[in-house]
Amino acid sequence: MSAQLQNKHQTGFSLIELMIALVLGLFIIGGVMAVFIGSSASFSSNESLSRVQENGRFALEILAEDLRNTGNKGLCWNSVVDVINTADSDYEADAYDLDDPIKGWTDDAGTFFDGTLNGYKAGTDLVLVKHAAESSDAVVSVDIAKTDTIFNITGGVVPGAIILLSDAAGCDLFQNTAALNTSTVERAAGGVTIGNKSVAAQELSHDYSVSSGNIVEISKLSSTLYYIGSGTTTANALRSMSFDYGVASDQELIEGVTNMSVLYGIVSGAGPALGYSADANGGSWDDVDAVRVTLTVEDGNISQDFSTTVALRNRLR
Repeated sequence: MSAQLQNKHQTGFSLIELMIALVLGLFIIGGVMAVFIGSSASFSSNESLSRVQENGRFALEILAEDLRNTGNKGLCWNSVVDVINTADSDYEADAYDLDDPIKGWTDDAGTFFDGTLNGYKAGTDLVLVKHAAESSDAVVSVDIAKTDTIFNITGGVVPGAIILLSDAAGCDLFQNTAALNTSTVERAAGGVTIGNKSVAAQELSHDYSVSSGNIVEISKLSSTLYYIGSGTTTANALRSMSFDYGVASDQELIEGVTNMSVLYGIVSGAGPALGYSADANGGSWDDVDAVRVTLTVEDGNISQDFSTTVALRNRLR
């Protein structure tokens, strides 16, 4: 009898109670989903911002390091003697003349590289930087006469690399024609793209003596054009075209860079103050003492400008 009375009072939930419970549950689930979506959006936004900042800083570091070395000619402060074959059809003074180490453009129209860039973004600036600041692994081990074509070294230089031989008395630019893994560098007249002049056409600027304790350095030419072009994972990227081996080599550097603006600090005849211009042709590229670069980097809806001003330390007076 008692069991029958107990079961009589176990009537369960009413429809209204179930509906209230469902509504409350939906509110709780909705709140959790809102928090999750907000957290995901915040995480995605922070990730994009971090990527933009990382790419922007890295891109400026690459450009700033190269710009600081602009015009470095190893141990030499004299004009470079071009042993490299300047009459070759692949030779371009803008790419290989180390005495004219920086030049910029506001468009690629009419340039020697016009049509060869990977998806160049019209209306963005381009800048070409040259120097010989990076020493090779090679060390001159025997005196070099200015009529020599083979120079004994310890260490090595990659075949085809354009290198600068320098000491305090002068410097010579030539392309290494020696084979891989040899104990020499060579300035033969053929065998590589661009190549060298013959000894009859161009001797070295002077004899290089190491036996007297004189320091002789072999450094590598760095000639790099920076521009905004196509990216692999993004529509635009900071790209570079290198001419270090006599043949243009194009590669992507930093993704997401959508614009580059370059201003050149020109020496004023009235004093030490610099006037910044988008084009140094109004004065002279020889008068450029500083460069101001501004990059725009984007990722999704995040866009940020990064700017730096670099003094060309080999130009400081």
